[in-house]
Parts: sequence; C-alpha cells; structure tokens
Amino acid sequence: MNLRVVVLFFILLSLGIAAVAQPVSFRDVLELEVPEPDRVIRYGEASPQFIELYVPAESSAPLLIFIHGGCWLNSFDVGHSHPLAHALRDEGYAVAALEFRRLDDEGGGWPGTFDDIQTALNTLHGKEGDVFDTSSVTLIGHSAGGHLALLAASPIMQRQNETLPIRAVIGLAAITDIEMYAQGESGCENAAARFIASDPDARNTMNPSLHPIHPQTILLQGTEDTIVPREQTELTGAEVVMLEGLGHFDVIHPETDAFPELIRVLQSVH
Repeated sequence: MNLRVVVLFFILLSLGIAAVAQPVSFRDVLELEVPEPDRVIRYGEASPQFIELYVPAESSAPLLIFIHGGCWLNSFDVGHSHPLAHALRDEGYAVAALEFRRLDDEGGGWPGTFDDIQTALNTLHGKEGDVFDTSSVTLIGHSAGGHLALLAASPIMQRQNETLPIRAVIGLAAITDIEMYAQGESGCENAAARFIASDPDARNTMNPSLHPIHPQTILLQGTEDTIVPREQTELTGAEVVMLEGLGHFDVIHPETDAFPELIRVLQSVH
C-alpha cells in the first residue's frame, strides 16, 4: 500500500475516534465556572432549607423549578445545578433551584425531604407579583430530584397541598420507580434503599410509578446512562425522549446536545 495512503488512512481513523463524544462526568459539570445565584430565599430554619433564584432581565418570565439529584444524599448539594440554572436564565426563564434536607441531614429522608419540596413550592406560591410568572410553572428534576419532582406534580399530591399550578414536569434521567431502583447494588441504588427504609410504611406513597402522573410528563434519558437504567423511563402516560450517545450528567450540562433538546421541550409546554 502507498505510504501516503497509509498515512491518510490513520489520520482519518484518528479523526473518527476523536469525533466519538464520550458522556460527560459529574466532575465535568462541577468544573463549569458560573456566577452565584441572583437571590436566595429561605423557607425554613434548617441549613439546607433555601431556594436559589436566577432571574432574567425580562419581567414575568416563565418559572422553572429545579430539583437537583445526588441519590437523596447530603453529599451532593444544589451547587452542581448552577451551570444549568444560569444557562436556562440566559434563555429567558426564571429558575428556582431548591435545596432541601437529604439523607444524613437531621429530618432528611421520608417524609422530611418531600415535605421540604412542598414547603418550598408553597413559599414560591406566595411570591405572586415578583419578577417571575407563577401562573406558568414547570417542574424539572434530575435523577433522585426527578423522583421528587414527579411526586410533587402528581395530581394526588397537588390536591393534598395548595401549591403552584404546575404546567408540566420534566424528568432528566429521573428515577420513576424507587422500589425497583432500590433492588440494585450501586451506591445510588443503595441510597434508594436507605430512603425507603427511612419510612418503610410509606414505600408506596413515595413511589411515583404507583401514582397517577401529571398529564404533561416528559422524561429525557441518555442512551449511555450507567446510573439510572432505561427501564426507569417505563412510566405509564409519560412522553419519553431518548438522547442518543448521552449519559447521566449530559442532561444537566448546558454544553451538550441535551440542552437544546431540553429547550425544545420547554418551548413545547410554555
């Protein structure tokens, strides 16, 4: 074979390998540099009971409420949601990123963790007339935060609590069946078992797959997600968007192909 042809072959091969994008890691998300939130609202006396607000220049912007993931553990806080929240603000949305008590926090687990979500929603409900529009609200949750978002948006939970009118709920690699998820052996799956064990009598109440879901429920899931399996998208009544080649953290990284897909979904519901 001609030497020039051989060299060209290996150049093209190397370019092809470089073109195959790898799913981003949690560290990749943490390494993104972003400013602090615009405002912080407290909704309780415990240290994790606060809401970070990201407010665009336009008044009455649609409000997105984001519930971060992290396996329900206090090892992972709202800080890793800053890049996504800022990117969504730059797209013209107001964003309320919730912090809440988690496993290993006093009062975390069930029902404390979910009570915090409900209290935070009620607090935002009292902010009518602020710079964001509380009549046009979408809940977004990532991973374990998706589990909490799906619960909070369930019509049953909505009837039990006077919270914001929720237009849609979007699960990003959401855990939709905590009971099934807790049967696995990974660290996050073990944390799911711990969450259930915090109140075993409520294991059905805390499982979104056993509740009627919000009529506008959309699940975004990467085909290369190794933390939340594809089976978690099997939620009756939900619209599922599979993201080819993307992983668990691509869906919260604003510089991946997942972000424009999230914007497309948001535009379809607002």
